Amino acid sequence: METEKITYIEESGLLFEKLGLTRMAGRVFGYLIVSEEDQASFDQIRKVLQASKGSISGTMKQLLNAGMVEAVSLPGDRKTYYRPSKMKIGDILKHRMKQFDDFARILSRGEELKSKKDDVSEWLIEASTFYLWIGEQLDEIIDKWESEKTKIIEEYRQNHEERIES
Repeated sequence: METEKITYIEESGLLFEKLGLTRMAGRVFGYLIVSEEDQASFDQIRKVLQASKGSISGTMKQLLNAGMVEAVSLPGDRKTYYRPSKMKIGDILKHRMKQFDDFARILSRGEELKSKKDDVSEWLIEASTFYLWIGEQLDEIIDKWESEKTKIIEEYRQNHEERIES
């Protein structure tokens, strides 16, 4: 594999780590992005990334649950293959926002269960409200994206080429 692709895979790993996922999740995702194949088998991923079966198995579950990759099967082949998700970008974000809704509910429930109202209670109210509110805002943004994405992509490609390349 070319040095540039290996570097990209490692950079993806570091970015995913910053985003709260595992470095291996980023490496797998990066590999699937730069692979010349449309999809890759579990064993291909494991060999290229020189990782254990356990590490790849857990990582694939994480990426599948996040909606970032999807499992596919090929006619006449019993292996499971993986590729970057073809899910709409907005749906991936909505999937992630569901986790924020769950977080908001657990924070709100914690505040309800506290017998003493204090600074923590105020923070719980603020945080849970924020996560619910941001979810509503994102729904509107995602709807706008879906209806105008062709135009938006064209504008950003023309106006932000320097930012995309760096």
